[in-house]
Amino acid sequence: MNNDARVLIRKCESYNRDIIKDIIADGMEELGFRPAGNLFVKPNVVYASKNGIYGSTAYTHPAVVGGALLALSDQPDVSRIDMGEKTAIGYPTRLSYKYAGYYDEIRTVKKYAPTPVSLFCIEEDLRDRVFIGGLVHDALRISRKMARADARVYLPKLKCHCVSNMTGAVKLNIGICSDDERAIRHDFMLNDKIVDLLAAGMPDFIIMDAIDVGVGNEAFPSPRKLGLILMGKNPLAIDLVGARLLGYDCKDVPYLKRAVERGYAPARIDDISLIGDLTSIDDIDRAAQKIQPYDSEFFKWQDIGGELARMRSPIRFYWGYTGKQEKSKCLTGCMMGAKMYFAFLEKFAGEAAFQKARPVVMVIGQIDEPIDADGQEVFLIGSCAKASIRHAKKITRIDNCFTTAVDLAQIIRGRLGMPAPVFAPSEVMPLLYNAIIAALNKIIRRRYFQDMGHFLKRGLQKRI
Repeated sequence: MNNDARVLIRKCESYNRDIIKDIIADGMEELGFRPAGNLFVKPNVVYASKNGIYGSTAYTHPAVVGGALLALSDQPDVSRIDMGEKTAIGYPTRLSYKYAGYYDEIRTVKKYAPTPVSLFCIEEDLRDRVFIGGLVHDALRISRKMARADARVYLPKLKCHCVSNMTGAVKLNIGICSDDERAIRHDFMLNDKIVDLLAAGMPDFIIMDAIDVGVGNEAFPSPRKLGLILMGKNPLAIDLVGARLLGYDCKDVPYLKRAVERGYAPARIDDISLIGDLTSIDDIDRAAQKIQPYDSEFFKWQDIGGELARMRSPIRFYWGYTGKQEKSKCLTGCMMGAKMYFAFLEKFAGEAAFQKARPVVMVIGQIDEPIDADGQEVFLIGSCAKASIRHAKKITRIDNCFTTAVDLAQIIRGRLGMPAPVFAPSEVMPLLYNAIIAALNKIIRRRYFQDMGHFLKRGLQKRI
């Protein structure tokens, strides 16, 4: 890991590609980053919607992407740039690229970039197996373009997160995993998983988009103007500064806390050298005032019960424990899927639909007290969900660990008495079309055959 704990902070009020390119070029020079050879660039594109109807701050802005790619391509020793990402589980990356404006941006960049630039979807690309030696992953299969790159540049988006409080450079590594690897221990061991991924995904340079910050749920955040670009070589240093801007400390961000416990540094913002337009912690705190207050919008859908009460919904939600010995709750598995599912439903159907919803019962984890369903339908969400249910009209068990927002949307459908996205052609048809295109690309690029070979060689052999 790069021990350079400097973080360069530049003010930038607008998404102007040319201005951002100059800021990044100057930042690389000041921080001594001189890339050479083939580069892998990783943005943050967890989700994007057509015309930004569900928000436009869930992903790295295309102007930051374009500015970064042009600044990198101008480096004399860079021979090629490949940018890749894997969006949210169960969702084709290429559709998020399209809605985020990335394909249009890449076409513009290619007109001016002196070196070849490509955009690819990680789940469609061939993979190399790399050693991790972590607590969750002993090995990981990552994109061949990433594994064989001479340098890695990350473009995280600073925003809030429903279970991690924030997402930044360190957590960006979740997107280097295809769905099969991503789903592994995306539960109470998520933070150890994130730290493990640093072994395979340690960036050489980071450019954080903090011009418009996303608050609330990470997939459907609300924008607040911060007007900053952060750059550095150390992902923990970048995230500690980002956390402070969002009102958090290291201990408030579970994956950062765990990374420090496992020996990564810096551990404190006081150990970071701040340079550029903000040079002190007081400067950061003053800048953070631009995105305050830390109100209900800032923490939206972090408390499902509270949000349902806010909308006066008859849906009853129970969250029980997972760890049987200490009766601890899983903070990062099915709860994350449920928060994203409800946040999307609110964006899609509106608050009034929640008020008119059927009075169903939803359970995550184990509940010791009996639950009277009063003749309503019950959903037990996740493999560990357990409760003594009385007078239920019907009980549906979703036996997944973890259960994603896509799982919930596909299984529950319209059974809440609310408009369901799976019945909306505007949502479903683009999803199906792009999923088919992705599948065809996997055949053409031999990704399916590579995955089958891996299963025969390692998975089936173990089972036999």
